[in-house]
Amino acid sequence: MKKVLLVLALIGMLTFLFVGCDVTTPGGPGGNGGADGEEEVTRVVMVELFVAPTCSHCPTAKEYMARLLDEYGFDKLVVLEEYAKDYGQYTGWATPETISRFHEYVNNSDSDGVTPDAYFNGLNEHVGHNDCSYYKYKLAIMDELDKPAKIAISASYNVDGSTVSIEGNIKNISLETLSNIVVSAMVYEDSVSLGYYTANHVVRDIITPEESGQIIESLSTETSYEFSLVTGPLNYVKYMSNIHVVVFVQAPGTSTKEILQALYLE
Repeated sequence: MKKVLLVLALIGMLTFLFVGCDVTTPGGPGGNGGADGEEEVTRVVMVELFVAPTCSHCPTAKEYMARLLDEYGFDKLVVLEEYAKDYGQYTGWATPETISRFHEYVNNSDSDGVTPDAYFNGLNEHVGHNDCSYYKYKLAIMDELDKPAKIAISASYNVDGSTVSIEGNIKNISLETLSNIVVSAMVYEDSVSLGYYTANHVVRDIITPEESGQIIESLSTETSYEFSLVTGPLNYVKYMSNIHVVVFVQAPGTSTKEILQALYLE
């Protein structure tokens, strides 16, 4: 009898091992599932925090963003610190691209142009310096995470001396045709000394659509698009070993200049 029970127990264990269980990759808030077997895609919130080297309130805003990035992780949130201007002895922080982008955002929003000035997925959400707080930032992130993803991005990059080349693919996973979208990228640097502070996510270069030519007039549902981006010499970077890349898809012609998706690359 004991031998019979032992055999039945072994059969049960083997059956469990071979049958296994179905594992579906969970999507985050607003995750957009594809066909059976496809991984769900989470909308990633891209935060552009415009700061200045001597801005008195910027270190606190950076601390809030660091807490939120720890909380959500890179699969839901990317943070980019873009310097809106240089000041005095602090030169080499702002780039022509970050200055231009700051003025473009200010001119199309309710911003008074004072740093810290935070934008979430383009102009979808805006928190100015007067409202700078951990909870305001978190609320804006939550609002964006509630929206479904429209784009899936896959990409990789290669560093050659002082330049970075990026290759990848985007796919329209929404139920609508997307028009006049662009593929762009930002290269940022971590661990940069700034007075008594250490600055992270410091944007050193923005690959603009005008530079890359990656402007897509129409992308129908379930359609993919291959892209290739290359930076110029990254003259603002202090240590190339500290750089990171964020690829993003934006609709610059819309009233909110919406960023539809972003991807952080290790």
